[in-house]
Amino acid sequence: MDIRKIQRTGGSTYIVSLPKRWADRVGVTNGTNVGITIRPDGTLIITPDISSPSPSKKQLDVTGKHGEPLVREIIASYIAGFNMIELVSQRISTEQKQTIRQITHKLIGPEIIEDTADRMTIQDLLNPNELSLLQSVRRMFLIAASMQTDAMQAVLSYDIDLAMDVAQRDDEVDRLNLLIEKQLRSMLRSGQVIDSQKDITPDMSLDLSLAARPIERIADHARKIALATAKLNRALPEDTNSMFQDAGKKASELFENAADSLFRSDIERANMAIGMKKDVEEALHAINRKLTTMDAGDALHLRIVSDSIDRIGDYGVNIAEIAINSTISK
Repeated sequence: MDIRKIQRTGGSTYIVSLPKRWADRVGVTNGTNVGITIRPDGTLIITPDISSPSPSKKQLDVTGKHGEPLVREIIASYIAGFNMIELVSQRISTEQKQTIRQITHKLIGPEIIEDTADRMTIQDLLNPNELSLLQSVRRMFLIAASMQTDAMQAVLSYDIDLAMDVAQRDDEVDRLNLLIEKQLRSMLRSGQVIDSQKDITPDMSLDLSLAARPIERIADHARKIALATAKLNRALPEDTNSMFQDAGKKASELFENAADSLFRSDIERANMAIGMKKDVEEALHAINRKLTTMDAGDALHLRIVSDSIDRIGDYGVNIAEIAINSTISK
């Protein structure tokens, strides 16, 4: 770290000299405009080039790549922050093009702007300065919470149509989770918090991104509950229905309190959410004992539901713990 002395000029203006080796490296000379960002923690960030940068491009040779390997490389390029992804090959097959279109539709921002026999170009049209990490995580929570509620309702009312609707909503949570990871990487790379909410700090950004993962996993388990419901042979007996209703409600309240403690920086509520996990476990113990007396086919699918409720509780506890860490660090 270079130590520079602040000087005053003109009676009210403070100035500090910039390191010459830095200025030479980034092309700053006399008369160059630089950007100055004031962070909430008091740090100043000096940006040498405030003009609109040309889109960063990543070229991928997709020759011989199909299915998941192809999808993973496109997602990795998106998360890395490339504004333009160019997919090239001597000839891009129909199967490859279909995969590329499908994954593009599952990402927030990218659109296919060029499609020829040997080249497909994906451009990210989303402006990162308009993004809010907090809003993205809130949106994830709202979708995941509604999925969990509706998945349990599908089990209790034996509503297969509702169960299929829940399963389809998981894609939206996945899209938001990838966007959040992209936002975090952009912040780490630039050293700036690129967020429409200017009062957010790097610590808060990290905590929000950490919370996004368990929220995404809760949505996955809501989907598992929905898919297990679709495989049941009949509606649940009244006593079993009541048990699942109780367990599902307790897990839902735990999740909601945990998320609320994160958004409100409320340690007391976070500790309350963690304490609720014991209630969820007790309700599930009763269910598991009941399942030993039921038809083996339905019992198998209901054990998946029971296990997913348990995992939702675990991930809710993870969110509450992140909320405590986040609040203490402020």
